[in-house]
Amino acid sequence: VCIVMGRSGYTETAASDTAASAPPAQLAEIRSKLDAIATDHCKAQRGEGLAPDLARVPSLIARVEALYASLDATGKANADMIIGCGWHMVGNADSALGPLMQVMRAPKGVLALSDQLSAILVALQMLHKLKRWAHIVQASDKAFEIADQVWADPSLPYLRGVALARLNRPEKAASSLEEAIMMLPGFVQAHKEFDQVVTELRDFERCRNMAQKLVDHGSHWVNCWQRPLHFHAGNGPELSSMPWHDPLNFQLVRLLEENFNAIKQELEAHCKKDELDSSWGRVGSADRGNENSTHDCDLVASGEWKEIVLLGDSPSCSNNCKQFPQTASLLRSCSEVAECANLKLGESLFSRLVPGTHLRPHCGPTNFRLTCHLGVTIPDGCEITCGGETRSWEEGKCIVFDDSFEHEVTHSGKRPRTVLLVNFWHPDVPPSRRVEMMRELECPKP
Repeated sequence: VCIVMGRSGYTETAASDTAASAPPAQLAEIRSKLDAIATDHCKAQRGEGLAPDLARVPSLIARVEALYASLDATGKANADMIIGCGWHMVGNADSALGPLMQVMRAPKGVLALSDQLSAILVALQMLHKLKRWAHIVQASDKAFEIADQVWADPSLPYLRGVALARLNRPEKAASSLEEAIMMLPGFVQAHKEFDQVVTELRDFERCRNMAQKLVDHGSHWVNCWQRPLHFHAGNGPELSSMPWHDPLNFQLVRLLEENFNAIKQELEAHCKKDELDSSWGRVGSADRGNENSTHDCDLVASGEWKEIVLLGDSPSCSNNCKQFPQTASLLRSCSEVAECANLKLGESLFSRLVPGTHLRPHCGPTNFRLTCHLGVTIPDGCEITCGGETRSWEEGKCIVFDDSFEHEVTHSGKRPRTVLLVNFWHPDVPPSRRVEMMRELECPKP
C-alpha cells in the first residue's frame, strides 16, 4: 500500500499568516516535507525514480511528537496522521498502527475526508496481517460512515467481508464481499473469498451465479463450475478445462485396468487380515494417515468416508505400501502419479464410502491435477456428479475427472463402495515445469 498524505484544510490554514514558530505552522512545514518524501517513495516503488532518503523520516516524526501536547484536537488528529503514515512509510507497523487508529476514531469533519480514509486504508492492511478481525469491521464501518454511506474503495467491503467470515458471520461476510465484487467485477480475491463463504452456507447456485460474473469478465476462472482457490489461467502452459476426460487418453488408465484383478485381490486379502478396519483412516481426521486436506471432514454430510493412503506426505504411507506392494509399485511406475504425491499436489489411496454417505458439493484446491477412480467394489446406487454431469462407477473400469470443478458423491446402495483414487498431474503441464509450478501453488497471490 502506497499512501501519499493529502492536503487537509488544517494544513492550508496553518500556512497562512500564522507566525512561523507557531505549532500549526511547524506541523504544516513537517507535513510538506513528509508529503514530498512519500511522493518520491511511491514513484520509486513504481520504478519511476530514485528512492528518497527514508532516514530523514524518524527525525521529522520526532518533531511532530514534540509539538503534540501544544496542539488542539484538530492539530492532534493531523499529527496522528503524519506520525502513523510516517512510520508506515519506513516499515514500522508497530509504531504506525496506534496513531492511525486514533485518526480512524476521530469525529467526522475533524480531518479532511481523504486523510481519514487514507489512514483507515493503511491501518486495515496492518490489522489484516495481525488478524484483528473485530477491529477490521470497526475500521471499515467507520470508513463507510464518514463517506456518507458509500464505499470509497472496494478493498473496504472486501476486508470487512474477510473479517466477518473469520468471525463466523458468513451471511454478513457474503454480503460485504458481494459489494466489493459489484464495485470491481474482476476482483479475483474477493470472488475466491465469496465462494468459500457461500460454500459454507451450502448455497451452490449462488456460488455459480457469482462466479459467472468473473468468467464473463475474462480475468480468471473460465467456467462457473470450476472454482478452485488456486487456478492457473492463461498461457505458460495453458491447461484445458473440462469436468470429464476420456479415460482412453491415459496410459495410467490402461495400466490400472489391466491390473485390476491383482489390485482387488490385494485389497481383499488385506481386509481379511484387518477385520477391525484399523488401517482405514477417517477422512479429515488425525487417524486418516495423511493430513493433506483436513477440511475434507466437513464434506461428509451423512455416512462415513474412510481411506488407506498409499502415496502421500505421511510416514504411515510407507507402512501402507508394504501392505499393498503390487498396487504401490504400479502407482510409483507412473511419473505423473508419483511426482504428484512427492510434490504434495495430491495423493493415491483406497477410498471407501458406507451406504447412506453423501459428500457435499465442493471444488478441489487447484487445476494442476486430474483425478482417476478405478472402481474396485461398486454396488448399485452410487453416483458422482462433476460439473453438473452425473456418472457412476463400474468395477474394473476407470473414470477421469477434474476435481477443481464442483463435484459431489452420493451412495444410496446397500454395500460399501470402494475405489482406488489417484491424483496425477494435468497432462498439459510439461514434466519439466512441475517443480516450478508448485512454487506458484505454494505462494498464492495476496
